[in-house]
Amino acid sequence: MEHADIISGAYTYTKEAFFSLKQLPRWIVLFLYVALPILVCLAASSLVLQLAVLPLLVNVFVNSNYGFTASSLSGLLQYFAVILSLCCVFFVPLIQGYCYRIAKSDNTEMPDHTNLWGLFFSGWRINFVVLYYAIPIIVISLIYAMIFYYLFPEAGLYTTIDVLALESLFTVLITLSYVAVEFITIILVSLFAFVGLVHLTRSGSLAEATHIRGIAEIIKKIGWYDYILSLVIMSILFLLVTFILILLAQTFAYNGVAIVILIGVYLFVMIPIVVFFIRYLSEVYNTAFRVPEEDDVDFDDF
Repeated sequence: MEHADIISGAYTYTKEAFFSLKQLPRWIVLFLYVALPILVCLAASSLVLQLAVLPLLVNVFVNSNYGFTASSLSGLLQYFAVILSLCCVFFVPLIQGYCYRIAKSDNTEMPDHTNLWGLFFSGWRINFVVLYYAIPIIVISLIYAMIFYYLFPEAGLYTTIDVLALESLFTVLITLSYVAVEFITIILVSLFAFVGLVHLTRSGSLAEATHIRGIAEIIKKIGWYDYILSLVIMSILFLLVTFILILLAQTFAYNGVAIVILIGVYLFVMIPIVVFFIRYLSEVYNTAFRVPEEDDVDFDDF
């Protein structure tokens, strides 16, 4: 697999799709597909929680027994509203639906971004596959957690530990091994999930996208080394952008308006990056089905 050629092709595809004044409206529309569900849900959940739920919680918890104040409860509810609003990207999956169209098409031009109902239903097809691969991660995590805390109830990432004591050091090692097993589980499931998502768009079948043996055969055709290297390349770019945002967020940690603006800028910048990822992953997927070129050179003269 020529990784440089695939990266170059995905970069050219993304550049021609976004980086010109003519294509700016598409970029804005795709950004709104992410931002509008979040903003609408944030406004609605904030109103309900602050006007309906907060008075009930104040009556119950604002007393000498619990030590809460009305302002602290209001802040907690607002954090909860933010979490709910971010979940709306999953429940209103317009951007996922557009990613479905990108992965499905082999054209050099971006697919149409209209027909919201089509995007919505395609997005939910993506969501079903994500849920399929996420549920095993959650179940395995819960099993590991129950076994771990049953055997070592005193251990935990937030426990104050004296690392000089042998018993405490053993507890630290067990805790780190637990985290390592969780991390490896997520990595292994993700390897199948990425190809499964692209396979969903090409086959149109949820059953095919969740057929582990079939997905493993596709990865085998791609080449495990080449496929893992491709994911590493994508991860580096994603982590770089996220790291820059975290650094900026720490700079403006006490400015709520600046944090909101940074999140908006992050989502705006992530639109072409996600498109690049989808195109890049689609091209990697295509290598599994390319017929190797035959060497027709005649060596009879040598």
